[in-house]
This record gives sequence, C-alpha cells and structure tokens, in this order.
Amino acid sequence: MDFQYICRIPGKAGSFGVTFTEGALSELQPVEKPGAGKSELWLTRGLFDIQVNGMLGHNLSEDDLTADKIKQIDNGLARCGVLRWCPTVTTQDPEIVTKSLGVLRQVIEEGTAPHIHCIHMEGHYISAEDGYRGVHMKEFVRDPDPVEFDRWQKVSGGHIGLFSLAPERSGAIEFIRKLKTEKVRVALVHHHADHETVEQAAAAGADLSSHLVNGCAPMIHRQHNVIWSQLSLDQLWASFIADGYHIPHYTLRAVIRAKGIDRSILTSDLAHLSGLPDGEYRKNERTVVVQEGGLWVKGEGTNLLSGAVKTLDQDCAFLASRSGFTIEQSLLMATRNPARYFGIEQEFDILRGSKGPFAVFAWDGENLDTEYVLK
Repeated sequence: MDFQYICRIPGKAGSFGVTFTEGALSELQPVEKPGAGKSELWLTRGLFDIQVNGMLGHNLSEDDLTADKIKQIDNGLARCGVLRWCPTVTTQDPEIVTKSLGVLRQVIEEGTAPHIHCIHMEGHYISAEDGYRGVHMKEFVRDPDPVEFDRWQKVSGGHIGLFSLAPERSGAIEFIRKLKTEKVRVALVHHHADHETVEQAAAAGADLSSHLVNGCAPMIHRQHNVIWSQLSLDQLWASFIADGYHIPHYTLRAVIRAKGIDRSILTSDLAHLSGLPDGEYRKNERTVVVQEGGLWVKGEGTNLLSGAVKTLDQDCAFLASRSGFTIEQSLLMATRNPARYFGIEQEFDILRGSKGPFAVFAWDGENLDTEYVLK
C-alpha cells in the first residue's frame, strides 16, 4: 500500500515526513512540526516477540499442530504489528516436540510464515520444583540431553536459535557450552540456581534471563535469590512480560531500571488462548480462566498464571502508560533490543530506500494501535 504521513521513529529525534510507495520508503525527511491529530504515529520495523507459545486457539506444543495453524498465528501477530517472532515449543512429550519441530521447519523453509525468526525451546530442561516450574508439566522435565537436542535440531532443520533452561540441572553448564559452539543463544529460566551457578552459566555462554521475575517461587530469600542474582550480571540481557499480571507496574519499573533499558526486552509469552473470548478452558489437564486480559489456573487467581493473552503491542502500551517509561523506550525494548540481542540490528534500520515490511502505530497516551502494516 502507499502511505504518506508525518511519523516519529524510535531512537531518532524529531519527526519525519514519510512516503512509502511500491514496497519501499521513497521519502524520509526531517520536518519541523509533528503531525496533526490526537494520536502520535510511530514508524517501526514491526515488533519482535521472542516468546510466542501459541495464539488463536493453536498451541505450538500440541499433537494437532499443522502448517495452516502456524500461518494463522503468523497472520494474527502481523495484525498486531508483530512482524518478527520466535515460535516457542514448551515442555511436552518428546514425540510431540519432534512433530512440532518438523511442522515448524516446513513453514519456515517454505516461507509461508514469513515473520518467524527462529525457534525457541523452553521448559524441557528446567527445575522440577513447584513454584520454579510454573505450570510446565513435571513428567516431561528432565536434565539436559545433548543427544536429544541434536535429534531435535536435525528435525528442525537447524532452526532452533534460542534455548531456555535451568543452569542447576545436571550437565547444564556443559550443555550451555555445546549450544554456544553451535550458535544457539542460551537463556536461563524457571530455575533456582545460586549466584555461583548463575555466574558459571553466564561464563559458559548464557546471555539472557527469560521472562525474569516470573518462573520463580512466590517465597524467596530477600537477598539471595534468582532475581537479584540475574539483575546484577551486566552480561545477561533480560526479557519481561508487561501484561500487568505477570509483574506489577511498580516492580516492572524497578527491574527494568536495574537491568537497564538497553539490556531489556519486552516479550508477550503468549499462550494459545490469546485471541479467544473470556471463559474457562482446559490446558495441560488443568482448568484455566481467561479474563480481562489475564490467564490463570482456576481457583488460584493471579497466584498461578498460565501464560499470557495480551499481545506485545498491548504490553508496550501498559509499560508506557503505567510504569513510567516513554512509548519510545517501550517500542525500543520491543523492536531494536531483541534485534540487537540476536545480532540483526541492521535489519531494523529505517532509512530512505528501505524496503518493507513496516508497522505504523498510533499512540494516544494510553493505547497503542496498529494503524498500518506497510509491505
């Protein structure tokens, strides 16, 4: 589509006259006055969500996954301005995991889900302890298995690019070294490792804390705990779920300030129930409740969350409207920062002549709406 308007661009001062035609930015000129209207327009390369477990009723870790369901998720995310994402395969029977990886390989290599970046594996090699394990199925949690991973990577066609695990599991440090030599990024998640073990994991090559503050027991030592430990290590990036349920707005402000905006990534942790009406559903042999933008185990309320249903654009809006960050900072944490983490920041440059896709968001101080997806 053709597009001509005045926009802001995250990370660049001032406003720009933007013309998009024939699939590329034909004009990109600084202007003195911002655009008129109640909403401020922001031109981006699209949001980059590094953890999507499913959407629209389609679970990426269930036996009934098909290529068409992945395409529906890809299209659904694009409508929310998410133009790059990591399909995340979580704790499950190894045979189902293998099947999911094969279907994901198919759509990636056919190009029929064009916004996928790489596959993210989470939950298989995490802590089995209640609290730290979250809602992951205990019967499928185990120690890292290099042979199993090699089999999974072969089935995926080499598309596993991020693996989240618990560093205290037997063999985990050696497994982290193996993944790094094979150019797979490693994150720490759902663990109760002491600080020395976290340091060892970082030295071995782990460089991200997945959805930090969550995947943690509700009662922890006030000083010696996995949250403080990971916040303290500058070499670790951290992703945060800013849906308003996983982390209170004031805690979110504190942990992002502690980690630093430049090392923080917003992620949705979307569950397959995202996009479905409020109500009760079955998930991993539990009854869960979708209500008012939250997802939790029935009877437990927000004490036991079961993933998220708010998309990344909604998370950006929450962070900017409730936690004291600007919309520009929020967008940077959901666009350029994950691109920097994966070493593809140049692909997120916005220059005259740059080809699409782009996502244009309208921000009114409270809501962030996807106005245009330019291709």
